[in-house]
Amino acid sequence: MGTQQLAIELRLQRQDVLPYVKQVVEAAESDRAALGWYPFKVYQEAAISERLIVAIAREADEIRYAGHLLFATTFPRGYVMQIHVDAGHRHHGIAKRMLDALKDQLSALNYIAIGARVAEDLRASQEFWQSQDFYAHGTVPGGKARGRTLVLRSHELPTQQLFATSGLSHRDPLGLAVEPSTATKLYLLDLNVMFDLGPRRARHQDVVDLFALERLGVCRLALSTEFDAELKRSATSGKTDPMQGLGQVFPKFAVPPDEVMAQLTREIAPIVFPERFAAGALTANDLSDLRHLATAIHHKLAGLVTSDGAIRDASAMLRLRYGIEVLSPSAFKILGEFDTGLSAITASTRDTLELMELTPGREANVRELLGSLGVAVADQSTLWAADDGSTRARHRYIVLEGQRIIGYLMWPSSLRGGTCDAFLAVDEHVTCAQDAARLMIVHLLGRSKEEIQRVRLNLAPQQASVRAVALEVGFTGTDKTQALNKVSLHSVLFPRNWSALRDKLQAISEIALPSSMPVFREADQYVDLTRPDGQRTQVTAFALETLLSPALICMPGRPGVLVPIQRDYAEHLLDHLDQMQLLPQAKALLYQQRHYLSSPRTLKTFKRGSLMFFYESTRSKGLKAVVAVARVTNAYLSAEGAIDKGDLDRSALEASDLAAIGKSEIKAVVVFDNLIKMHRSVPLESLKKFGCGEATQLLTSRPLTSEQIENILLEGFPHERPA
Repeated sequence: MGTQQLAIELRLQRQDVLPYVKQVVEAAESDRAALGWYPFKVYQEAAISERLIVAIAREADEIRYAGHLLFATTFPRGYVMQIHVDAGHRHHGIAKRMLDALKDQLSALNYIAIGARVAEDLRASQEFWQSQDFYAHGTVPGGKARGRTLVLRSHELPTQQLFATSGLSHRDPLGLAVEPSTATKLYLLDLNVMFDLGPRRARHQDVVDLFALERLGVCRLALSTEFDAELKRSATSGKTDPMQGLGQVFPKFAVPPDEVMAQLTREIAPIVFPERFAAGALTANDLSDLRHLATAIHHKLAGLVTSDGAIRDASAMLRLRYGIEVLSPSAFKILGEFDTGLSAITASTRDTLELMELTPGREANVRELLGSLGVAVADQSTLWAADDGSTRARHRYIVLEGQRIIGYLMWPSSLRGGTCDAFLAVDEHVTCAQDAARLMIVHLLGRSKEEIQRVRLNLAPQQASVRAVALEVGFTGTDKTQALNKVSLHSVLFPRNWSALRDKLQAISEIALPSSMPVFREADQYVDLTRPDGQRTQVTAFALETLLSPALICMPGRPGVLVPIQRDYAEHLLDHLDQMQLLPQAKALLYQQRHYLSSPRTLKTFKRGSLMFFYESTRSKGLKAVVAVARVTNAYLSAEGAIDKGDLDRSALEASDLAAIGKSEIKAVVVFDNLIKMHRSVPLESLKKFGCGEATQLLTSRPLTSEQIENILLEGFPHERPA
């Protein structure tokens, strides 16, 4: 078959791919050693969900299967499950064309990376992935049957979340609208999935696997309040449904308000149930399914897990229009097997790592670390300042796990054009690599909290874990793959200091905010800004705070809540005390997003984007004052038994502390970030003057008025007043 006569076409849409599913399965079965094995339904569902690309070869009037690419997605990353080219059609660049098509498709949907696992012993495959810019960043054991080692490879996409596409230089800290990064994707469960837990149900094992993956931290699962309503509608009079008890284990998200629900129904009903919607014949079950979907969309969750065929048939359109995934339990299992981003966090412990200055005599160990990561010897001595000796011209820190150096951080004492050039490297083979990265990045960004700072973070080659941690705190990509940029505001903005801080931000970063502070409408309202290249763009206020973190944009009308916290917990969660800590600090301080646990009655007071003021109560010699302010990113209910170690690590609590937070076994878990300590504590006397209540009234979470918020901010940040 000559090259000149062969025409290759790619099929991506469901109707074009479904006729080739059988041939895809036969081709995959023919090369199990390289491709592994999946049941037929996996390929069929992938075709329906448009996660299967098929290449066909056309010669004269003959059309033949030529290859396929099977992939999975968990936003913001995609994963190649299989890529195969028929033996008779190789050496025509078919694999590259399919991979390029996948890159284009996911880039258009704002995915940031594509991952792949390649058996170490398949040399030709390793060379192919390397040639396609999939760099290796780690290894994991393969299946027990073959005893293989799998090489983890990643390709970073030129999307707005990560890399600038406008030709900006490395001094482009805010040329992109970046959404916050969740360590963990949160999916809503449909009721039919819960019923499939029954041992005689056909999908029983798939659902058991799904919940096992959830407990391992691969994902988070939640329910809609529609779950309880649906159970009540179908309940038998006089009998207690055990499913109601099981439902209490999961966080709950409320169905959207009636007006929002009506609008979403008009939008998604024609997509999911086109015929019955057109005929005005939607059933009670249809409406219930729509409420589940609307809840996931309204709360911006990762998606919905369901066994309903009609909803899954519409998955491609729902993903394109709303950015949510609609998955069956069996498909989710495939996604879960490739999401390993949480293992480093859960495996490490807070007393294993120590950050200290690099002392003379240990430079050889740092050079050994840098050399193992691919840093050239010349760069070790110059750019990375890992030579012997000490000097005040640089700040150098190491992270120790026991006596072993696993991380290195350096930045010069002076700025380059207003930018701090920092160099950071982590041994990503250790289980606590992400914690080591967090420890150094927190230290780097906290080095000067009194001024706006611009940071250029230069990474050692192939630092996937470090890059992920940096993205969480608002770093963005540059024109160099090993460098990330960030601007840290370290400030609370409100109308009275907006102009002064705006001018200072523009002088340091060349980013221009609006001339006057916008009025608050919602957390995700868009804000105009001008980038360093002079181009105007818009980003959401929520994203802007993340990119400038730690920063809080206290627009007039923005809601706020006053929350109590005891001294014993506050010092480990907020780190607000000036005196030196003699004991190891709590692991919660490593995280940008932390958890505050409260009574379930307080859930309604916490809205996404609300300001969260921490009032340290009198117990244990507390300050009786507001000591810090942060931003609410999420809030949900969770049973004590469902609060795992990862949740507790972010809350500075132990399991034994949960009983002290109210009598109810259900807790409100409030996720907050962008924590900023008050420059001056706001005492109880001032809070009384502002009308916030007496000391006994401040023992539970209380909403604040706009006037109260303004008064607290003005007293808590007196140096932020305009001159």
